[in-house]
Amino acid sequence: MYNLRLLRQILPSAGHAHPAHLRPRWLASQHKRRPQPGSLPPDRLEQLRSDLLERRQELSGEEWTEVRQSLVDTYKHINGRNVDAVILGVCSGPQQLPLAKNYVEFLRSSGSRPNAATLGRLLRVYNAAYHARPLSREEQAEILLICRDLQAEHETLDATSCEHIIHGLVAMDSSDWRRALPLLEMMKVTTSAPSVAAYSALAEKAFSVEQQEQEDLELAWRLLEEMALARKLPKCEVYLALLSRLDRLPAQLKLLLEFLERHEILVSQRVAERFKELAQQVPHLLEARATSLGPLGRCQACQQHLQPVAIGDEQFRALRDCFLERVLIRRDVFQRSTPAEVARFKQYVERTAPYDCVIDGLNVAYSTGTKKSPQQLAKLVATVVRHFRDRDKRVLVLGREHMRQWSKQAMHYVQSNASLFLTSNLSHDDPFLLYATLRSGQETDFFSRDLMRSHAFHLGPELKPIFRRWQQEHQFSLVTQTQTGRIIVKEPIRHRLSAHQVGGTWHVPYCEAYTQHPTDSFEVPANWLCLRLKENTLRDKQ
Repeated sequence: MYNLRLLRQILPSAGHAHPAHLRPRWLASQHKRRPQPGSLPPDRLEQLRSDLLERRQELSGEEWTEVRQSLVDTYKHINGRNVDAVILGVCSGPQQLPLAKNYVEFLRSSGSRPNAATLGRLLRVYNAAYHARPLSREEQAEILLICRDLQAEHETLDATSCEHIIHGLVAMDSSDWRRALPLLEMMKVTTSAPSVAAYSALAEKAFSVEQQEQEDLELAWRLLEEMALARKLPKCEVYLALLSRLDRLPAQLKLLLEFLERHEILVSQRVAERFKELAQQVPHLLEARATSLGPLGRCQACQQHLQPVAIGDEQFRALRDCFLERVLIRRDVFQRSTPAEVARFKQYVERTAPYDCVIDGLNVAYSTGTKKSPQQLAKLVATVVRHFRDRDKRVLVLGREHMRQWSKQAMHYVQSNASLFLTSNLSHDDPFLLYATLRSGQETDFFSRDLMRSHAFHLGPELKPIFRRWQQEHQFSLVTQTQTGRIIVKEPIRHRLSAHQVGGTWHVPYCEAYTQHPTDSFEVPANWLCLRLKENTLRDKQ
């Protein structure tokens, strides 16, 4: 048959195309980089997809047998247990649903019962088709039957199976999609937290359901809040589903902007383009212009300066008062330090504070490389101290006891021009650094390249965003040191970097492409939207 000849060209091991004495060497060359089980290697599997599987809606039993055996023979990571799921992974496009169903029918007709992974992959193909076209009643009935069969086999499903079933159920037109909600709760039991894909699929469905009720909107927003608090960023499709509902757009648009502001989320360019399209569709509701920022955070579209990132006095007091309890005296800090050392440090700060800047000495010393002599390390710390002393700043340097062995001249300069507190060699510096900075007051800065992720996390959901804003305003860091010894210092960015409103206009930053992992660094986004909601229309619609 023609297709079998094509298959043997794509996967040469099919039909033992290589002599037995050559096959081990040939196979070894194919497996230098072994993909994870179920993944799709970019070479021959993609060729198989494009040259054979994308052209057909069904294959004969003989052809499927050849495909199946060829994959098992060719790839060490593919075996009899996962080959079916791999094949359905290759047949994953929205136009390949008939072919995927044809393969499952082939398995059943040959007396093989498709396993949970295979049926789960089939549900994902149904979901892909659902996003490309309306599914027929027959197709939706097939989804429901598969989901029921999978759930009947196990009282508690693993997280992957739950995610597959969720993607199947959200493709339903009827209220059956709500059967996916308990699966989300089941995922919380069987894994640390539901996946971005599971959360996003349900939130997207709740925003886009045809006969939408208030409880659907409340569900969608609850899911988004859960995701954001777990630092799981919603997929673009969630926002696009919300922005497609023009009948509810005004009020929901404001909620979306407030959500982005509250959780400091950057949308993707894809979502930003949808905002601009909406402004053309409904100019009576929304104005949208692409913009960038000039010096000091000035919007080039409306010429307004972005809001300062500074926190209020009350917020600062709450952050300072809570820091010792939640961060400095946690057990994992005392594993590297002692209560006596913490007490000694607090007494030292009470005696010598306030400071204008607190410097993490070791962080500075090693920021341009660790393979340097003690003399070079000490000289770099002294140079950073000089940077602030030349500006009449009162400085505290935190370090370790072993720094006493560094260059006498450089360390003498440090001690003569700054307060110096050295902890034991096992201590953890960051809590000491942050405590001294917070204790010194709202105007005090600190110098470190550390992003302080763990400390922000331990402050909890209420204080974490306050801490992050305070950190952005007050953190200096070293960029590099030139060959002449001059240092280049990165100064804090004083304006907000997330969505917020200034003078009735929203400024929304966006990035080029979606990522599941938000950045914790303070970099000014290159791209912004300048949005204005028509408030009169907004009030009328609420």
